[in-house]
Amino acid sequence: MNITIIGTGLIGCSMGMALKKSGHHIRGIDNNPMHLEKALAMGGIDEAEASPGEALESADVVILCIPVDGIIKLLPDVLNNVGPHTTVMDMGSTKEDICRLADTLNRRANFVAAHPMAGVEHSGPMAAHVDLFRHARVIICDPQKSSSQALSKAMTLLQELNMRALFMESLQHDRQLALVSHLPQFIAYALASLPQFDEPSFEDWVELGGGGLQSSIRLGKSSADMWMPVFQQNKKNLLPFIDAYMEKLTELKNAVEQQDEEKINGAIQTANTNYEKLNYRGEKPAVAVETQGAPKVYYS
Repeated sequence: MNITIIGTGLIGCSMGMALKKSGHHIRGIDNNPMHLEKALAMGGIDEAEASPGEALESADVVILCIPVDGIIKLLPDVLNNVGPHTTVMDMGSTKEDICRLADTLNRRANFVAAHPMAGVEHSGPMAAHVDLFRHARVIICDPQKSSSQALSKAMTLLQELNMRALFMESLQHDRQLALVSHLPQFIAYALASLPQFDEPSFEDWVELGGGGLQSSIRLGKSSADMWMPVFQQNKKNLLPFIDAYMEKLTELKNAVEQQDEEKINGAIQTANTNYEKLNYRGEKPAVAVETQGAPKVYYS
C-alpha cells in the first residue's frame, strides 16, 4: 500500500520503519526539514515532502502522527483532500475532541481514531525504533462510525505492527487515560520541576537519587509540544484526578506529621495491593526494545 505519514517524529518514524519492512511505500510529510532528513536516513520513509499535496490524493492510508492540537487543525483538510477510498488514521493520545470534530466532517466513515499505547520519554526521529509497537496495545475509538473498509485497512496495518487492539468509546478513552496515562505524566513533570533540584546543596542528587527517583522522573523528559495539548484537551477528566491525588498527598502528609502509623501503614498496604493489579497484571514488565543505544521501552 501507499502510506502517507504526517509527522515523522518518534511515532511516525517508528511506524514507517515497521511498515516498510512489510513492503509498504512510505511518504513522510513534516514541516520540520531536519525530521524529514533524519527519518529518510533512518529508513523510516521512502520519500520526504514538506506539505501534503499529491501525497494525500495517491495514498491508500494517511496516518496523522502529530500532537493532538495539530490533528484538530489538520483533520478537516486531510479528509477533504484524500481519495474516496483512502483511510485516514490518527495516533493522538486524546480522542473525545478529535472524534467530535470528525463526526462533523463529510468523510467521517474514512476515519479511524487510534491510540497506540507505546512510546518512550525521548522525542524525534532519532528516538525511533522499528519494534516500538510490537506487542503493544492500540485503542480504537468509536469504531462503529468508521466504514468496514476503513476499519479493515487500519486493522491490517496494526496487525502487521503486531499490536493488540482494544475497542472503546472516545469519552471512555479520555476518562480512563486521564488516570492511567495523563496523570502519571503530569506528576512526573511536577516532581522533576521542583526548584530544590537547582539548589547547590542538591548538587549530588544524580549520585544520590537511585532507581526510585529515576523511574519517577523518567516521563519528565517527554516533549512539551506533545503533552501540553493533551493536558488542555483532556483537562475536564484530568483535573479531578489531580485533585484526588493532591488530597491523598495531604492525607499522607498529615499522617506523617501526626505520626499516625496505622494510617500510613494502611495507605502503603493499599498501594501494595493496587500495584499488583496495575503493574502489567502482576508480572514484571518485559523490556520491549533493547538494542545498542536504543532507549528501553516499557509498554503501558
